[in-house]
Amino acid sequence: MAGETSRSENQQQEKAEEETPFRGDLLVDIISCLPTIHLVPSSYVSRSWEHAVISCLRDPSRAKPWLVVHMQNRRNLSLVMSRAYDPGSNVWIEFTGPSPTTYTSSLRSSCSNNTLYMLTPSKFSFSTDPLHEKWHEFAAPRIWRTDPAVSIVGSYPVVAGGAYDFEKDPLAVEIYDMASPGWSMCQPLPVALRNSAAASWLSVDVQDHKMYLLDKQSGKLCWFDTNAKIWSEGSGTLTLHPDPSIYFSVFGFAGERLILVGLMGDSENAKSLGIWEVNCNGFDSKEIGKMPPVMFEKLKNVNPILSSIDISLAENFVYIYDSSNPRDIFFLDLTAGACEWGSVRSSFLNDRVLMNMFTFTCSKVGLSDLRKAFTFGSRRFSVQSAEKNVFK
Repeated sequence: MAGETSRSENQQQEKAEEETPFRGDLLVDIISCLPTIHLVPSSYVSRSWEHAVISCLRDPSRAKPWLVVHMQNRRNLSLVMSRAYDPGSNVWIEFTGPSPTTYTSSLRSSCSNNTLYMLTPSKFSFSTDPLHEKWHEFAAPRIWRTDPAVSIVGSYPVVAGGAYDFEKDPLAVEIYDMASPGWSMCQPLPVALRNSAAASWLSVDVQDHKMYLLDKQSGKLCWFDTNAKIWSEGSGTLTLHPDPSIYFSVFGFAGERLILVGLMGDSENAKSLGIWEVNCNGFDSKEIGKMPPVMFEKLKNVNPILSSIDISLAENFVYIYDSSNPRDIFFLDLTAGACEWGSVRSSFLNDRVLMNMFTFTCSKVGLSDLRKAFTFGSRRFSVQSAEKNVFK
């Protein structure tokens, strides 16, 4: 029976091959005109179409990470809408259909491994796959926290700080061991971060087995080794302010590169936005470039008092935005040593949508991720062309 089924499938494939008038480079050229998300059904037409899809996806211009915008209703937290920007196809994608999880609390995100998470007094839930189709649930940490720094380091979820109960230690750190399920207390946050021991004040990311924390205002940097379960020696004494005029900074890892993004001047008179690459060995920094003046003025128009910014990054792509009003999202493409600045308009935003809470995640999205979500899963999508500007 299995042999007959296999022969039937092969015959269908061969028939499809015979009926397909396009082959070789011509087929690849046709496939390359389609948005990435439309390549999923195309890959099932025949073997030659699947090979053309795979060839198309190998093009570096297609491999740029997506930015996913999660919009959660403030009055009804269970209502969440999602849009994704695909820079390789320059389209906005709306996700519809049943949600892969039940939203019971405010959605939060961390640069760490594309992490999206929720925390309640009884449960900690998180997802790290590109389109957040799979969620993991554990008991909540021992100490209740309203705004902790969260990261997934290897197989270890880590929560740090964020406790506001008068009787609890605001610097407490807990780590979850999946091998022997349960939370355990670790060495607390360095005292240097006492006044900023919450996610609102810290920039967080992960590299190898270490969680890095950066005070967004002072620039103090610390890192936690999940193998040894201790903080780096002299944590809080290192300051990442390559330009003395930096008044606010955030960071993240783009591949193996630590990228620092800093606002210079002051919140009432922001002068410019700079990007640096930081060497994780000696923490020396090298300026990559500054946001073009015309683009920076556009960023300031979103919020005349530019006290903060947010970033999402992966691979060699950095997204910069104001998470309270992301009408314009700015990006920096560092592929092949180039430094290409651009912006994309969030055309789906209106005054009603802007009343929602916004959370952002960023990741490279592959064909297998799209198949899981839209072929094997129950999600649906619609596509809209994006309004993009590139600044040379």
